[in-house]
Amino acid sequence: MERQISRKYGRENIPNVSFTNTSNLLASTTTISAKTNQYLRDQLIRLTDQFSSIKLRSTDHVLRQIYTQSLNSFIIEKRNLTELVTEMANYTNRAIMKKLEAIRNLVSISEQSYRKFAETDSSIRNITAAYMLQHGYLNSKVVINETSNSTHENSPITRTTTTTTTTSTMSAVTSNADMEKTVTSGLSTRAPQSTSTNRNEPSPSETAHEDHREKKEEDVLLKQLIIQPKKHFGGAFVNVTHSTVHVPTIIYSLNQEILLTANWSYNLNQAFIDNYNQDPELTWQYFCSQTGLYRVWPGHKWEYPEGDIDELDLFDCRVQNWYIRATSSPRDVIILIDASGSMTGLKRSIAIQTVETILDTLSDDDFVQIIKFQENAEYIDDCFTDGLIQATVENRHKFRTSVNSSFNTENIANFSRALNMAFELLDKARLQISRTENARLLCQCHYLSSDNQTDAQREAFCPSDFNATKYKSDESIFLDSTGCNKMIMIVTDGATETAAQVFQTRNWSPNNVSTCHPYETRVFTYMIGRELGDPKHIRWMSCANKGYFAHVSTLEDIQENVEDYIPVTARPIAMYNDHVTVWSSVFLDVERTLPIKAYKWFAYKIPDLSISMEEFKNRSKPANLMISIAQPVLNPPQNVQDATILLGAVGVDIPVKLLQEFSPKYRLGVHGYSFMINHNGYLMFHPDLRPVLGPYRKQNYHSIDLDMVEIPENLMRFVHPLPYSKIQAIRKEMIQCVENQTKARVKKHLDDMRRAEEVEQNYYYATLGDKESNPFNLGIVVRFPYGEYDTRTTVPATEKVQIALRFIRQRNVRISDWIYCNSTAEDDIGDTEESFRGYLKEKIDMEKIPSCPYEASQQLIYMMIEELYIMSKFENWTKTGITGSEHPTPLNKAAHEQFKEYQHENHLHWIFLGTRSGITAYWKLYDLANEDHMRQFSDANPNSIEASYYERTINATYVYGADHVDGEHHVYSLFYGVSSVPSSNTQATTGQTTTTSTGASLTTQMYLVITTAIWMNKTSSKSKTRTSQNAQNVPFGVFGVMLPYKTVRSTHFSNLCAKMDSGICYIIDENGYIMFISQPEGTDRTEDIGKFLGEFEGALMQDLVAKKIFSEIKMVDFQGVCLKRAIRHERSAGGLFRGILQTISMTIWNLINHIAIILVRDIIYWPQWTYAAKKPNVANQNATVPKRVPETHTLESLSNILLTHIDFRRPVLDYKQTNMSKEDDTLERTPVSCIEEFNLYLSTWKGWQGPLPSKDNQAAWEQVERENSLQNTISCTHIAKETPEIVDDFYGNTSNGTNFSTTIPTPPPPPIAESFSYIISKIPKSNLMMIYVNHSRETSQLCEKLIIKRKPVKFTQEDLCTRLKTTPYRERPHKCFFVHDDERKLFQKCSNAIRWTNSSLFSYIILIIILSYYHLKT
Repeated sequence: MERQISRKYGRENIPNVSFTNTSNLLASTTTISAKTNQYLRDQLIRLTDQFSSIKLRSTDHVLRQIYTQSLNSFIIEKRNLTELVTEMANYTNRAIMKKLEAIRNLVSISEQSYRKFAETDSSIRNITAAYMLQHGYLNSKVVINETSNSTHENSPITRTTTTTTTTSTMSAVTSNADMEKTVTSGLSTRAPQSTSTNRNEPSPSETAHEDHREKKEEDVLLKQLIIQPKKHFGGAFVNVTHSTVHVPTIIYSLNQEILLTANWSYNLNQAFIDNYNQDPELTWQYFCSQTGLYRVWPGHKWEYPEGDIDELDLFDCRVQNWYIRATSSPRDVIILIDASGSMTGLKRSIAIQTVETILDTLSDDDFVQIIKFQENAEYIDDCFTDGLIQATVENRHKFRTSVNSSFNTENIANFSRALNMAFELLDKARLQISRTENARLLCQCHYLSSDNQTDAQREAFCPSDFNATKYKSDESIFLDSTGCNKMIMIVTDGATETAAQVFQTRNWSPNNVSTCHPYETRVFTYMIGRELGDPKHIRWMSCANKGYFAHVSTLEDIQENVEDYIPVTARPIAMYNDHVTVWSSVFLDVERTLPIKAYKWFAYKIPDLSISMEEFKNRSKPANLMISIAQPVLNPPQNVQDATILLGAVGVDIPVKLLQEFSPKYRLGVHGYSFMINHNGYLMFHPDLRPVLGPYRKQNYHSIDLDMVEIPENLMRFVHPLPYSKIQAIRKEMIQCVENQTKARVKKHLDDMRRAEEVEQNYYYATLGDKESNPFNLGIVVRFPYGEYDTRTTVPATEKVQIALRFIRQRNVRISDWIYCNSTAEDDIGDTEESFRGYLKEKIDMEKIPSCPYEASQQLIYMMIEELYIMSKFENWTKTGITGSEHPTPLNKAAHEQFKEYQHENHLHWIFLGTRSGITAYWKLYDLANEDHMRQFSDANPNSIEASYYERTINATYVYGADHVDGEHHVYSLFYGVSSVPSSNTQATTGQTTTTSTGASLTTQMYLVITTAIWMNKTSSKSKTRTSQNAQNVPFGVFGVMLPYKTVRSTHFSNLCAKMDSGICYIIDENGYIMFISQPEGTDRTEDIGKFLGEFEGALMQDLVAKKIFSEIKMVDFQGVCLKRAIRHERSAGGLFRGILQTISMTIWNLINHIAIILVRDIIYWPQWTYAAKKPNVANQNATVPKRVPETHTLESLSNILLTHIDFRRPVLDYKQTNMSKEDDTLERTPVSCIEEFNLYLSTWKGWQGPLPSKDNQAAWEQVERENSLQNTISCTHIAKETPEIVDDFYGNTSNGTNFSTTIPTPPPPPIAESFSYIISKIPKSNLMMIYVNHSRETSQLCEKLIIKRKPVKFTQEDLCTRLKTTPYRERPHKCFFVHDDERKLFQKCSNAIRWTNSSLFSYIILIIILSYYHLKT
């Protein structure tokens, strides 16, 4: 058996299990007797009958009959999925175009307002600034929130006591009308030329605090703001009639520039409101000025990042990713950092942080390289030693680490060598692009020339386009460059040369080797240090190459000076007056106002896990994904030198859910879904995009690629680069805007990644249209054959709508949170069910739904009406046996009588029906059934068609052939309900199902859930109308029964293998999880229910894999989260004392051994050696055993740690006690993104398909056992004692922690092998299997275990470098502006004009003294 398993799987791929040749077993093999075999046969028959008695088979037959009665109302036909995805893409593109219109409106208003402001003279501006200084503006950091105690009109306002930085917000809300009457804030000026329109400005006395403290200048900003919670804005307290302003901490809120910007930008307030009225799907709208002012709508109190207790407020909109991408084209950036001997101390710290700040301004669309230079120039990072590197989050983090660790200063700086190396990198990238893409992105003329130019005209305009070397047919496209902006950024404390010769040959003259355009590469210089020497050489480098010079004297100056390069790169965009549209990657709404350097994780410590899973989930916040769209706000120069050309940028946030609504789940059916990617291949939405793990935000969720969630079937483990697959072909075609369809076999997971399956899926994808407007591509996925068919309904009659409306008002109905006709985006509609009821009333009153013009949405409403009508008929049947007036005769009297009997049995609590349109209805059978538990089941499965039980049932019933049509196949699963019982004591018992804390006790009740699928086709009815294709079975819903597990086990399964003298019986599901287990007298193994069989029977599980009863699915999770923990070598005081004792005992023991060896060897046995002249072996004395280099960090899977502390199989259990000391409990562990590998298991074994042998049929057990049972003998090895782990003691000595001797330790006794037999049988018509294992429980505890555990992938340095350097296929920007011929005429300023050198400062001081003396004298 060992050879057989090793041949198929390889010994290294079978963890945690030891196999031994059975011929060498020390223990005898225990076989299963004929008597036991016969008993197990009887058990199988009994189990089949018991399961049949609790699944309400006759009731779900009736439900199918009711569906058949309404079958004429359904239309089942094959659909064209290519046309469907194109239709969905077009609708999505229309929605995006509406967002673009909103952005263009904001841009237009901003530019018009500024131009009107720019026309005023200095006197008018001074008057306006004075007025603003007196009346202020709505500053979000100091605004005073107020809420209403009532929603009634004209309700009184209750003021909340606040300080300038803290607001106590009440939970009450006020109506819009009330708010409009009470909110009084705005901006105005008495000057007739003012650009502001609102004069209802309260005086400072109306908004100041009621205490009598001394008034300050900033008190003018203390204004009241009436707020109310808005569902559309994530439940935030906002004011939809006003916008608020944020000013960075580093900028004085009342300086003249800010006051004037706040004044002219106030006109955006009405534009924000108009946009929202035109498109209610819009959420946050904002304008970021180049001055640093950030105006955002709706108005709200500024929210500081979680954990920012001191409210430092590091946010600056000008360095946010969306702003930088909107105001400049993608960049190839070379950072040159001076590492000469003078760059020490504070200069070194400033230089490092300057480089880090530059990295923070880059995005995945940019490429970067960092070079440190002294006498020679070299790459800062050992990984990135050739070419440009994509500026992904991981790569930027790697660069940061290298800059901090590899920045050693010495020698002198050679600027010419460093610049030549930088130009060489940029030239190489340009030539590679020109060769592999036929010069498509060679130089700027490609973007600006019209398409109708002839080749001769193009060659004259851009000659190197056609002089470049063409690419080879088999050559891969060069990806490691943007082909756009080229920038060199120099960080230094001074230069003794200008390197003019380098710029002359490499940057100033167009040629076919280095550049196709004069001054193609911009140079930015940052002079570091307080003592400013002669900056002329450094300044000249920037001014001569269309760059910018900045002096960074302190750490506080870094951000302000670094961002000075952004307006420079925006010059070409403004001069061409082209408003480029940029889209962000996905982000969580809680990160909207995080500063660019904010730590992306919540604080994490081990004690945070000392909670139950219910408490853990309560801490989890909803993952509301957003994307933003932005455009620059420009002021094209009008032949005026050094004019303000970049005013800022405007942006709009769009909930991803609103883009998903155009490719909804209900149109694709069960197992179908949609996804969207951008030009980088990153996901915008996908059902497996998991940005959070509980309350923890993941680090890399912004850049999850398509091939990270669609895992090919043949990917057994992580390798880089990933082997080419159909998924990568789909990804490439989507990025290239190719519309196509294909099939691929992939691995899919469900049930919180506890289950997996390998399936073939059909992919259809289409582009969203104009790539300059949006970079997205849409795809849909369905499973054939049932995913190919569409199910619709006819227009329902008014009577059906009335019945549906009455039925939905009951408490036992839940509808999915779909977006119906876009109306649920409005807050005044209420919840989803309320909006749906509104459509039903509209249909009753007007016989149509004019407020819902979308055909797909109308079809959803009609389908829901029909399903509610069927549910109403079923409910009538449960009460009277008659479905309704349409069918007045009783339906299946015998089934109704049986159903009535069930209602009196306490083991049947609930039945439910989930439908394809997302409705779930529940009916209580037992009066004492816990309604809270049913509500929890509903909350855990809010959208029926997306629920785990729904997908498992449809998949399982379809796999098992013809049974799925008749509903004979059932799926069994578990659910845990939680009850809260008042309590005043505090207690905790590990392993119990009750957790008690002060005030309340949480109790868990386990339920057995039995589900079966309802499949229908047109041949199910006598009528054959409307059937245009061959009959195809289509899933219509899932019917289920919920039973209390404890009651069912005691009444039906208490005697499981009860008459067996030895051995254990298990009943497991198709993924190997335990559903029932035999429990002899005196034992209680309830805690083992729901666990994986391999935790107790590792050898058995591996043998089932070898026998192909189960298949082992090797999973790779690219969205894993690991904790990077530093390995601590120091010990506590107790550890120190133990280390001293250990050292003393080892010394004494070594001395005794040495004396004994001398006595025995040199005196007794070999005395002649004592007097020999043999020289010591110097070589051996000098040779030392290489010491094991201790690892500094280790990776631990966060999922494994959570499972250690929180049992996810049960909502309420105390966290598991560990042996960690108090000191270890407080160890902080850094969360990092990681790739994890783990194995899951699945059985597709169908077993015996016919009836079991009985007196009523001719079936024989021999035939059944050949197909339905497997018997085998296996062995496991008992490990006598676990070998202690080798550790380093306090002094660096290596020991195993127990043996202090230096002699060779006594080898442990050989492992004891034991063999045992087992029988596994498939329980017919179910997803369950019965296993009998002929050994004791103690034996299973001694055998090795097979535990489902995640293993983080550890990279070698070489593998990590290869992975980080590899750029996946992506699409470059369609527009690029990096130089303009007239820049040098209009922009003479290349540095901050207000920079005083030491000499000028001395001159100014003398001048001030002279003027002061003259003033005093006169």
